[in-house]
Amino acid sequence: MIKKDTSDKYNDSCVKVFNLLSVLSNGTADFADVIQLFKDKNGKFTQKSNVILNKYMNTLKIFGIDIRKNKNKYYLMKMPFSINLDENGLCAVALIKSVLNFFPNGKEKKALENFIEKLQQRYDYSTQKLDNIITKFRNYDLSFYYKKYEKQIADCEKFCQDGQKIEIYYSEADGQNKSIFCTPLELKYQKNQIGLCVYVPLLGQIVDIPISAIKNIVQLPIKATKSKMCTTVIFKLKGDLAKRYKLREQEYTNGIDNDGWLVVVNSGEDFQSLSKRLFKYDKDCVVVSPKYLRENLIKMVDKTLKNYQ
Repeated sequence: MIKKDTSDKYNDSCVKVFNLLSVLSNGTADFADVIQLFKDKNGKFTQKSNVILNKYMNTLKIFGIDIRKNKNKYYLMKMPFSINLDENGLCAVALIKSVLNFFPNGKEKKALENFIEKLQQRYDYSTQKLDNIITKFRNYDLSFYYKKYEKQIADCEKFCQDGQKIEIYYSEADGQNKSIFCTPLELKYQKNQIGLCVYVPLLGQIVDIPISAIKNIVQLPIKATKSKMCTTVIFKLKGDLAKRYKLREQEYTNGIDNDGWLVVVNSGEDFQSLSKRLFKYDKDCVVVSPKYLRENLIKMVDKTLKNYQ
């Protein structure tokens, strides 16, 4: 059984550990504030105060808490539960914070704000430092785009919810006007652009149409059926590309064929995005089916070659 005086000593040590962490919790602490915790019973500093302080610092390091001293300041570099983010991770957090400005006040907005706040509290020292640098030089302001198309966004959201077929009039990248009959699926937010994702039964394709390109939308008195909306694309990869290729969420592989090609099956990805991605794979990629996707890629190659003639 532990003697009372020993037990009190352990309790006092635990309290000092937590008090020390409390002082360091803001990330930095002056030596003068830290040493205050290690006065003797009479409230005075002794020769042992610095020795005791070093013992407590070593105790924290044993538990994975990285503390460093520079001149007269202590820096809390990392806690066991700290999060280390690179520039891409911090930019993603900054983007979410920017989008929050357009959320209506309510439970969802409050919950996301609390999540961001707790996430930032767990940044380690290097992440905090990087975050300060990025904040100075990068400011995400999406209002210039989202506010401009606020009405179109609201209309498209309603079309998706109503579940009826629509006719869209829009302009393509080359400036030509086009109209299609389709089923609205969802809005997709990518960087500073928004696209309306639709299924085109005539083509058997899922297509993303930029909000900025849409001229008009007419809702038809026809109920949309969302069955069989995923067109399957089969393509093959070879060489180093096949070895390092990472399957997307909507993909699976049929393994290696007799010629050593990796066979990939893709279902439901937007044809425009998929075509651009496969086009980048150059000669290490071959589209097996459908035929019209192969033809689209051939047209992309021909158009590119004309630019160099």
